[in-house]
Amino acid sequence: MTDEELPADATASICILHEESHFMVIDKPVGLFTQAAPGVESIHTRLTSQLKTRDQHSGTPFIGLPHRLDRGTSGVLLIAKNQRALSRFGDQFHSRKIGKYYLVAVVGEVSTEPVEWSDYVRKVTDQPIAEICDASAEGAKLAQLTARSLASAGGVSLLLIKLHTGRMHQIRIQAASRGLRILGDTAYGGPEFFDIDDDGEENNELASMALHALRLEIRHPQTAKQMAFTAAPPSTWLNLPRELRTAMTECVELSQRENDLAWSLACNES
Repeated sequence: MTDEELPADATASICILHEESHFMVIDKPVGLFTQAAPGVESIHTRLTSQLKTRDQHSGTPFIGLPHRLDRGTSGVLLIAKNQRALSRFGDQFHSRKIGKYYLVAVVGEVSTEPVEWSDYVRKVTDQPIAEICDASAEGAKLAQLTARSLASAGGVSLLLIKLHTGRMHQIRIQAASRGLRILGDTAYGGPEFFDIDDDGEENNELASMALHALRLEIRHPQTAKQMAFTAAPPSTWLNLPRELRTAMTECVELSQRENDLAWSLACNES
């Protein structure tokens, strides 16, 4: 099952992690596009309906999307509640002042010291995938991130990734090009990643990809105060080896405590 085929529960409410007058931060579930064509369920359509009902809004609530997550990716997603906030967040993303951290489970091993991945990528014509390419290739864009292994067990590693650019399927294609197949990312050669139900049976309807937006660091659109928001990975991640689950829990708890700091993940630091 690819991330384009993942189901979504049309009755579920979107989890709001933080909200104030200018913006909100949500925990995006697996299975929803961030934004989609008319008639296709998405974060935009579901959150619009949810807020309209909750607030008894006579019109249409403003839902601004300064960034997006793939349908098969879960985690922290920033929502602007007015045009001014959307513009200011857009400026922060454009100038790379936003801190974007992901947890990823891959087949293979990566150094416990931070390593830089730098490639040129482009969208494959008429296909919903990306590819590594030469810098001179048509449509090529620079893709950069920093990766560090938090734990390894059973041939699987849990990576903490800081994303420096925001290219199509960037983490997925950069990991795959290094022989690191993300669990559940069958579009790029990864093994299937199943959820296990209460009876110990594989539940294919909840299949997901082990790619999660853990932490988002922003500046408040009015005060410029440093803020960070954290979302724990979904329940499918509890099927990972114990060492990875322990490292995941520790990373989530650290991120939740350090909610007024900007993290650093650089090759010259531990």
